[in-house]
Amino acid sequence: MILFILLLVLAFSTSKAQLLITEVHPTPAGGEPEWIEMVNISTRTVSLDDHLICDSRSCSRINTVKIPIGGYVVLTRDAEALRESRWLPREAVVVEVALPSLNNTTDVVALRTSDSVLIDSMSYDVRRNVRGRSIERGGDDRDGVVAYDGTWAASLARDSATCGQQNSRVTRERDLFCSQAIALDDGVLVDVRNMGRSPMPAVSIELATDRSTVSATTGDLDAEMTWTWKVPLSDIELGRYPEERNIRVVLSVDDDRPENDTSNVMLTFPPRRGTMLINEVLADPLPGSCEYVEVWNGTPDSVDLDGWIVEDESGLRSVAQGACLVAPGEFGVVAADTSIQRRVAAGSWTMLRPALQINSTTDILVLRTPSGFVVDSMYYDGERHHVLLPVSKGVSLEKLSPRLASKDLLSWTSSGDLSGGTPGRSNSVAIENSNTEEMSAVPSPFSSDPGRRNAFTVITWTQPFLQAIARVGVRRPDGMFVTDLLNAEFIAREGGVVWNGTDAMGQRLSPGPYVVFLECVDAASSAVYRNRCLVIIGE
Repeated sequence: MILFILLLVLAFSTSKAQLLITEVHPTPAGGEPEWIEMVNISTRTVSLDDHLICDSRSCSRINTVKIPIGGYVVLTRDAEALRESRWLPREAVVVEVALPSLNNTTDVVALRTSDSVLIDSMSYDVRRNVRGRSIERGGDDRDGVVAYDGTWAASLARDSATCGQQNSRVTRERDLFCSQAIALDDGVLVDVRNMGRSPMPAVSIELATDRSTVSATTGDLDAEMTWTWKVPLSDIELGRYPEERNIRVVLSVDDDRPENDTSNVMLTFPPRRGTMLINEVLADPLPGSCEYVEVWNGTPDSVDLDGWIVEDESGLRSVAQGACLVAPGEFGVVAADTSIQRRVAAGSWTMLRPALQINSTTDILVLRTPSGFVVDSMYYDGERHHVLLPVSKGVSLEKLSPRLASKDLLSWTSSGDLSGGTPGRSNSVAIENSNTEEMSAVPSPFSSDPGRRNAFTVITWTQPFLQAIARVGVRRPDGMFVTDLLNAEFIAREGGVVWNGTDAMGQRLSPGPYVVFLECVDAASSAVYRNRCLVIIGE
């Protein structure tokens, strides 16, 4: 009996020293089967002969398979499906097993001998890792020999896993890791982290798209240090309409893991500023109706709002869940529920999930591309409804002109439509400017009396630069300063602003003629363009 126990202990010790579970993927993408990876860390070929692979509920028997020194074996239910969905090294051994179904939250994975002696095991909690990425065992690679430890974490690999090859969580001597570019509000963010043991000197880094290339130099990085690079959108040439573009980031470095030195990702970039804007908002609907946000497409091409994001002040992001193709110069509506279809033509609306819930008193609405770049934003204030409107419930806020800046409160007023709004069509309060001049004010004359329905004029312009820094101001005919409507603002080729007939102190001006002037400095060449128009304040 004592001899039997000694032999059992010896067998257990030998088995445990030969094989280790090194990677588990319980949450693969659609079409990829679950799998478990093991590695032979012994100095001889190991044979898996009727071993068991187990989870917390059941075990499955593994057919006889030989694993060479340092070799990997991958256990899965469907070897063909795994090879079709993921690249595998030629030398990796893939074995079909009636693998226990790995729990998508928490579970235990164990390798046992045929008589249930434990060889190795691991436990995981998907909530502490990253869904869609494998869970890897950490270790240390010195001169090609890996000493694995007991730490587990989500894979850092570009392909979300390192099936049949050395884990991304194994530390090497010299290893810089370049993250994929991610979208910020107004730029692109890239992290460079020293994943190796040795300090790394500064290296050059390049971010390239099909339109432009930007370069920089990292700082010196000690082990586990990170250098962060933010590239403003102004450094990346934007197109005339939203477009999906590949962002390739390259580190110029010679290290032990070259696959970490580049990254590629597709991001949906916004169009040039001022060409897609929020045009109408209903925040306080009547019973049986819903909140909605209308978007105007001022680009020269149709835009599909599927996947676009509306974010509120609380940070909740609602995503458009369906096709909504908006033609140039037309309007698309993203809404909280299907009740919007009674008011909008088919094809020009889509729903947001989670449902849009705009605060009916004050809120901030941000329109983003599917990647997260800011396209436009507006501050919603229920107090902006017209003073003569007795009840604002069920009435939307509309822009006086689609091209007006959304952040300017004077760009908005209450809808005059009998239904309370004009989703998917021209606003009821829109001022049509038929004037062919490069700069004009409509209406003129206008009243500066805030109690009147249209106590404002809309000043629009066309200037020769794609993007410019502009100043728009008002003076008396004798040249005396009255007020600034824009001061050092970034504008597009076409734009507009609202003036309510007040001076810089907010005081109403007396009736008479006033001169509105425009001064633009080209953002690319510093060339200057000037224009002016006459506007008259009536009684």
